[in-house]
Amino acid sequence: MTTAHFNLQSTVQLLQRKWKQIVLFVIIALVVAAITLMLVPKYYKSTAIIVPANPALADKAGLFNANIQGLYSYFGSGDDIDRTIGIATMDTVYKQLVDEFKLVDYYQINQTDTAKDKSALDRRKAVLELREDLSFQKTDIGQLKLFAWTKDKQLSANLVNRLIAITQQNEAGIWKQRYQSSLQKLEQSIKQMEQEYTSLTDAAKTAKEADAILINNKQHSLLEQINTYQKSANEFKLAIENNAPAFYVVEPAVIAAKSEKPNKPELLLLTALCSFIFALIGVLVNNREPSL
Repeated sequence: MTTAHFNLQSTVQLLQRKWKQIVLFVIIALVVAAITLMLVPKYYKSTAIIVPANPALADKAGLFNANIQGLYSYFGSGDDIDRTIGIATMDTVYKQLVDEFKLVDYYQINQTDTAKDKSALDRRKAVLELREDLSFQKTDIGQLKLFAWTKDKQLSANLVNRLIAITQQNEAGIWKQRYQSSLQKLEQSIKQMEQEYTSLTDAAKTAKEADAILINNKQHSLLEQINTYQKSANEFKLAIENNAPAFYVVEPAVIAAKSEKPNKPELLLLTALCSFIFALIGVLVNNREPSL
C-alpha cells in the first residue's frame, strides 16, 4: 500500500517547473471571466436616505399649541422606521410602481396563455421581480436607506423617488382620513344643533314666559356648544390642508454615475485568486510522490 506525501524542497522545485502551466491556467480563467462579464447585463444602483418624523407632530394640536413643538423631537424612532417599511412594502405600492413604470415590459414578462388571467398574472410576476430589485436598510443612526437595482440608470432613481412619494402619501393619508372622519362627524353634529336651535326659536314665540326663559337658556348653551364645535371643525380643516410629513428626505435618489453590478475588478481578482489556487492544487496532486 502506498501513500502520497509532500516536502517543501520538492514542492518548490515542482512549482519552478510548472509555473508556466499555472500562469497559463490563470490567464485562460481570466479571459473566460472577462468575456462572461462583458455579456452579463450591467445594473445601476440608486440610493435615497430618509428619517422618520415624530408622529406626535402630526396631531392637529401641534398646529395650535406652540408648546407641543418644544415637547417632542422632530424625528421618530426605530418603530416609526418599521412602520414606514411596512407601508412601503405593501403589494398595493408595488403594483402602483409596476403600472406607472410599465415594469411588465421592462422585465420582459412572458405573456400568459390564458387571456382571462393574463394581466393579473403578468402584473404579479413583475411585482415579484421588483421586490428583488428594491431593498431597505435601517442604519444605526436612525435613518432608512432605500436601494433600487435596475439595468436602466434613470429607472433606478425614478423608482426610489416615486416609492418615497407614494409611501409619504399613504402615511400622511392615514392622518388625513382620520381628520376627515372627525370633521364629518363634527359638521353633522353642528347641523343637528343648528336645527335644534331653529326649532327652539320657533317654540319661544308661542311659549309662556317661564318656558321662554328655559328655552333661551338652552339656546345660549347650544350657541356655546356650536361655537366650540365650529372651532374644532376649523382646526381639523386646517390640519387637513397642512398635513405633517411622515418622514423627511435627507438625500433623494440620483442617477448612478456608473454600473455597480457586476463588480468587474472584484470578480476578476477573485477569479485570478481562485484559478491560481485551483491550478496549484491540481499541479501538486498530479505530481505527488508515492511512498510506502
